[in-house]
Amino acid sequence: THLGEFSKEVISCLPSTPWEIGDKEISLRRDLRSWRIFSIDPETARDLDDALSIEMVDEKTARVGVHIADVTHFVRPATSLDKEASKRATSVYMVDGVLPMLPRLLCEELCSLNPGTDRLAFSIVWEISLETCDVLSEWIG
Repeated sequence: THLGEFSKEVISCLPSTPWEIGDKEISLRRDLRSWRIFSIDPETARDLDDALSIEMVDEKTARVGVHIADVTHFVRPATSLDKEASKRATSVYMVDGVLPMLPRLLCEELCSLNPGTDRLAFSIVWEISLETCDVLSEWIG
């Protein structure tokens, strides 16, 4: 196949649409949907997969989070999708286009952290003392 295209075997690994996060999956994760989380990807990006959150816990403590879209929920080990993504290693951005690591359904929709849309992500969250810059607590999930 052309580098930008994906084979039928790869496409067959994708979930059917419309897709929603199931109740079981939600119960297995920490629900951050009420947090103010914002993308750090450029305005021109179609795949919003990197985000931050910052919140004051009290006047001496801030909660800082780093969040990245969870593609592993969709890319299962040893599948055609996994093998193709491993071969491509990353998306390559050029002036006139992109050679994506993952099919558009994943990178631009199901794994894109679009505002107002429930999505799965991996996060690391620190509570940090504003007086000493010490990390008071850490959560990864």
